[in-house]
Amino acid sequence: MKWVQNRFVGGRIVKTGVAVFVTAFICQLFNLPVIFAVITAIVTIEPTAADSIRKGIIRFPASAIGGAVAMLTTFLIGNVALTYAISAVATIWLCHKLRLEAGMLVATLTAVAMIPGADDHYLLTFVTRLGTTVIGLLTSTLVNFVLLPPKYEKQIHEQSSQAENELTRIFHQRMEELLAGSTRSRELENAADRLRHKLDRTETLCRFQLEEWHYHRYKREEMRIVHMHQKKLYLFKQLTYHLTNLLSLPMDEKPKWSEKEKEDLRKLTSQLIERIHTTQNLDPIDRSALQTLRNALKDETEEEELPVKSYIYFELLTIHALLRKRKDFVRVPSATPADL
Repeated sequence: MKWVQNRFVGGRIVKTGVAVFVTAFICQLFNLPVIFAVITAIVTIEPTAADSIRKGIIRFPASAIGGAVAMLTTFLIGNVALTYAISAVATIWLCHKLRLEAGMLVATLTAVAMIPGADDHYLLTFVTRLGTTVIGLLTSTLVNFVLLPPKYEKQIHEQSSQAENELTRIFHQRMEELLAGSTRSRELENAADRLRHKLDRTETLCRFQLEEWHYHRYKREEMRIVHMHQKKLYLFKQLTYHLTNLLSLPMDEKPKWSEKEKEDLRKLTSQLIERIHTTQNLDPIDRSALQTLRNALKDETEEEELPVKSYIYFELLTIHALLRKRKDFVRVPSATPADL
């Protein structure tokens, strides 16, 4: 039952149903055409109230443009197939030229939906249909603003934790592959692609939540946690970039490692992974291993063609430099948002 609820009865679905019901009720109450208002209400439900308000300001003039184009085209050439094509294309073109892309879909639907019911009273038809579109637009915006304000903190926390675990898993496996002299792994490359998409989605959720709090009450601690997750995700994106460099290294010539080098690199990798997971109660990074990397990198950069080892050393030193700064700005509490 919980799975069904999570999958099929989300807040956005509930808000869409309420917006459609209220819109249809208002239109029927005043004996107005329902279809235009309902279509508008369905397509204008947004993830946040901020998006609804911002896009609603754009969608109103866009809908007016679509309706005007449809009525003018119908008046000039009648209700024929070409009318629909001209109305749709002209509406899209005008919205693009006037930078009303956010209202392009609603405007085009309004334009083509107005044509079948148009009669000799084109101006009255335009005003009536545009009025019902506005009802749908205002209703969906109001419902989105008042009903079930979205709370993404739990999703942000979960996805951020998943991204952290996936990042360290890929990092550890790739270092083992490099030490074993294996070629690039398609599975790890695909995992890195999925990780980048997850980080992008989680950043979007952070943006949605912060925008939503412009219009609703929130706890200062909740906002602080979301800001910290934003910074943490930014760090993870930087680390993923350098991890991708390790995944795409040319392996024409397999690097030859001494047992001492393997031991130092495994120890350094383990310590870097610890710093990805936490900044508290950590042992200091093995300075001798770092100095060995720096010296080896300095010696090998004097050659005309850099060996694979040099690229590996450079990426590890860069990851280390990024993680040194983590404790200065990433202190996400261990408690989840549900605990607050």
